[in-house]
Amino acid sequence: MPSSRHHQHKPSFYKFIFAVLFVFSLVHLAPEPFSSSSPFSLLGDSSIAYAQEEGDDEFAEDDEFAEDDEFEEEGEGEEASAEGEEGAEEEDDSWKTDIGPAKDQVIEPFSFMGLSNRKFTWAAAQLHILFASFILGCPMFVVIMEVMGARRTQGVRKAIILSNVFLGVLIGVVIGITGEIIVGIHHGVLYGLWACAFAALIVSFLNYFHRLLDVKVSAAVGAVFGTLISIPLTPVEHIETSGIILAIINGAVGGVLANMIMFAKSDFKFERLAHEITKVIGMCYSFTALTGGLFLLVMIVVYNDFISYLLGNFPVLFMVVYPTLFILETIVMYIYVYSWDPLNQQNKKGRHIVCGVVLNILGLTLLCALDGPATFMQTPPVPLDKLGEISEWSKIATSTWMPLNYHRLVGNGTFGGYMVGIIGAYMYLWSTKKEEKEYYDWVGYMGNIIGVGIMIPLPAMGYIFVAEIYQYDATIGMYIMSDRESMFMLVQGLLVGTMFSASNIYMWVSMKRIENAQRFFPAMKFGFILIVISATIWFTPRRFFATMMPEPGMNPDMVLPDNLAFMALMISKNTAAFALVTVTFINYVFYTIATKTGKVHYGKINPLGVYVLIFLGFADIWLMSWMGTIRELSRMNWHVYKVFKDVTPEKFAPTLAESGFHVTTIVWTFFIIMTATIWLAIKYPKTSKKPAIPASTAPQMAE
Repeated sequence: MPSSRHHQHKPSFYKFIFAVLFVFSLVHLAPEPFSSSSPFSLLGDSSIAYAQEEGDDEFAEDDEFAEDDEFEEEGEGEEASAEGEEGAEEEDDSWKTDIGPAKDQVIEPFSFMGLSNRKFTWAAAQLHILFASFILGCPMFVVIMEVMGARRTQGVRKAIILSNVFLGVLIGVVIGITGEIIVGIHHGVLYGLWACAFAALIVSFLNYFHRLLDVKVSAAVGAVFGTLISIPLTPVEHIETSGIILAIINGAVGGVLANMIMFAKSDFKFERLAHEITKVIGMCYSFTALTGGLFLLVMIVVYNDFISYLLGNFPVLFMVVYPTLFILETIVMYIYVYSWDPLNQQNKKGRHIVCGVVLNILGLTLLCALDGPATFMQTPPVPLDKLGEISEWSKIATSTWMPLNYHRLVGNGTFGGYMVGIIGAYMYLWSTKKEEKEYYDWVGYMGNIIGVGIMIPLPAMGYIFVAEIYQYDATIGMYIMSDRESMFMLVQGLLVGTMFSASNIYMWVSMKRIENAQRFFPAMKFGFILIVISATIWFTPRRFFATMMPEPGMNPDMVLPDNLAFMALMISKNTAAFALVTVTFINYVFYTIATKTGKVHYGKINPLGVYVLIFLGFADIWLMSWMGTIRELSRMNWHVYKVFKDVTPEKFAPTLAESGFHVTTIVWTFFIIMTATIWLAIKYPKTSKKPAIPASTAPQMAE
């Protein structure tokens, strides 16, 4: 199976698409960098209780919420088993009881401007997450854009060696995880990471001195050396053929990319794009710090008990690692933003590129560090009664820690790409000069290419994360897919289907400004019909009530009739998802061929395409916030699942309408702030159209 997959490109790719789309039919978890967007955010939400089996306390219901069926407490009527724990144990009913440190606490209701504890914390956390996602996602490709726009001086070629290794790590992780999921390669992510990164390093180093290698030779050299280095670095007992093939593929990819970037012709459009996005990043960094401070203050005021618990479990992380990384990232961020023009004028572009790579490394390290408490709250290490005896590192490196890191890495890149599309669309609408419209039309095109391209492997990252959650406790997965959050997933399916449809509409409209692109239109029209049908099947559930069984007040007839029940089967969902992504991919290929074989008349796109870009960016923001809500609410009425219980009056599952309204309000707030930021950073100050070239310096051009 592995060998046939790698020898036949088209069948193997469609296998990949089919398997990847399985994730979308299950869950598409949102890319968030620090904490959750839900009411029960990363640093917790309400007071907690340590779940130990201490006697038989009676279950006390909150009378003030008992009369409201929609606000029933999460977990009522569900069974929690003690699977995975050593020894034969009776049914674990501890979740029904308020026990531990929170047992005797009286939580005073808190309200600010009409917002309760949960909603105010939710808003502060979500705004922080969205701004953080932008400043973590955009720099990943801003550095590559800067490289593509830089003149190939000696200093730049030195910096390209480092940037190629960084790019090799990112791409190697993505390809490696894909192989690990689709083919089942043990430690596939490590094979991919080491092979791609070292191949990029070796090929870049050889090509630094001269054009020693062309593309084909670079692929061969990268494949050989990447494989030879990755095999001893990957801790497997037995080397399998599939692992070697994966290493060869990653090595070849790393070698080709390193060659192409090293000898690419500089284009000032990339330099200008990177510089303008960096200006927006600089302003958003301040908003990230402000909203993060607000979030912390709210937590201290209304959930101080949980803050104390979290700090007690992660003292080194929150007292040493996090402040150190945050301070270093802040320093490097402002150096990167404000040294752009000075270093260009001094012909020291290479140093600025290195600064950008260091900024990305610090940002991704910070992301991974803070994913530790997030996954600790979702899947605390077992056995739970031994949590006080394990190390801080063991609490961070849970079974879902690395999968969440992968998912957020790719998710932030997708988010950054769509935000670039929004920037291009806004500036296109605000521009009056022909050359400015042409440029920003191109920026929108680049943002869409980045967003759609990086989104393709995102479901694979979500799949590995969800698989670990199911393996940890299938109750969580059932709660998401078939119980209280099933209607939340219905909204997710509707939104994702709409995004795919909008992406195809943009490509359709955009291709009308390309010469000789009409030959693809008949096939694309047929594809649109498949997209609508597939999206409809995808988000159609078996039943339209949000529990596994109808409860009082629910209409038991809200179920698909028998003649339409096939639409809710997994085979139908997978087929629809496969068709949805496959059509999008085919249109993407048509679009790419059209841009390479025909002249693109930038600046003449139909206004519909510009507004679609804005919609896609907004939809991605909304989807990210919504899926974060689903992930955090999946802990039910726990802050740390089965360890610390939420004993506040707001421990119930919010209704779909309440959650949707609150999420949408937060997203609109972020969207308006980002609109003002883009205007202040790019539109208000005029960007130079020509690169600053020092008169006294004769740069060394690449051959």
